[in-house]
Amino acid sequence: MYLLPALSKTSMLILAHFLLITAIFGQSSSSFSGELIYAITKIDENKIQSGFGNDRSHAEEKLIIYTKDSLVKRVYFNSENGIQESIEHLTYAKKILLLSIDTMNYAIQLPVNQKNHTDELDSTYDLSKKCFPKVYFAGMKGKPMLLSHPMLSNKLQIWYSKKIHPKYNSVYAKLPGLPLKYYIASEKGLYLYELESFKRYDPPLSLFQIPIGYDILSLEDFLNLLENQK
Repeated sequence: MYLLPALSKTSMLILAHFLLITAIFGQSSSSFSGELIYAITKIDENKIQSGFGNDRSHAEEKLIIYTKDSLVKRVYFNSENGIQESIEHLTYAKKILLLSIDTMNYAIQLPVNQKNHTDELDSTYDLSKKCFPKVYFAGMKGKPMLLSHPMLSNKLQIWYSKKIHPKYNSVYAKLPGLPLKYYIASEKGLYLYELESFKRYDPPLSLFQIPIGYDILSLEDFLNLLENQK
């Protein structure tokens, strides 16, 4: 029997954040091994539109993505809430969410088929081509597009690169390449992700393995544990 302390509201938001923006999309034969680092900023929404809250976070946030062909590890760093990690095998559509709560460590097996959730998420975003300047991010040339969303009163400029497959950071289903600068809109606010570091190298296989001492649970079992602790 596993024992789990009750999750704080912040921990539940982190879990929901992981489930929301790391859904798996289709694959191609292209592959990439290396590291991508994105800076995350909560936008002062009132400067560009209305409709969001004004509670801006002062925490430093990063999204770090390690890849080794079809293996992907995502690390979300927040200077206030700590680190949360997930591991994916793109070819076999396997995904593990790693959570550390107090003294307990959990490797949560997320459902293999997330197609319905993914379609629902992507249907809220719309992309259109637009001629405006190409911009370099971490030395990578970005092609421009315009992003629209029901929560946005204005279209926003985003950039992507066709040199790397979008499966390594799947944000919008219609995006034809890796996102370099993009936005995520939610009830918590509008977040800007901007690539600040790009490296090609061969990360060690151990980086994509479940660490020793983690209890492996299905998502259903994990949620049941949460329910039993209420």
